[in-house]
Amino acid sequence: MGVTGKLRRDSQAVRDRLLDAATELVAERGLHFSLPELARLAGVGTATVYRHFADVAEVGEKLFARILGGLLDRLEAIATEPGSARERMSRVCLTWVEAAAAWAPAAARLRRPEGVLERRAAGDPLIVRLFDVLGTVMDALIEEGEVPDQGRDYALLVWITLFDERVFVDLRASTNWSNSQIASMLEASVLGALRNRPL
Repeated sequence: MGVTGKLRRDSQAVRDRLLDAATELVAERGLHFSLPELARLAGVGTATVYRHFADVAEVGEKLFARILGGLLDRLEAIATEPGSARERMSRVCLTWVEAAAAWAPAAARLRRPEGVLERRAAGDPLIVRLFDVLGTVMDALIEEGEVPDQGRDYALLVWITLFDERVFVDLRASTNWSNSQIASMLEASVLGALRNRPL
């Protein structure tokens, strides 16, 4: 490997360390911290932080992209695996809850004011990917007769709403449920909501 490749790898390792530290800070106090504080927690110089991020807002954007992008990478692999739609939905739900154990408190503080339907309509690439991956499973659930077809956007909005990281944080804080129990209960709630549509 050449020098350029090693430098790129080293730079990515530092950026990962900074985002790991940012996850901790954001979970504690949202975006109310300074770049020098981030540098101290990550164990790097302040100038290093400024080479990676212009300001705290950019830290938040990059952290959100890493959180959701990493989750989507995992969910995309599961959504097209063999098995029934219900089996795939169960694997997606459990993976989502397990992954969120590491970042849900931080992600809850990075919420944007726009809704997911609005963000998807605006072409937000991460939200478009989220709808695509969940849509693959939802389409199969409808095709296999697990839930009635009541409009894909509505069905996906119900799923995303119930799998909000704030729900994960609340359930972890107020119950003794395992990740598996949280995923199973929320999955059942999604299916129940979609099966019991009003007349």
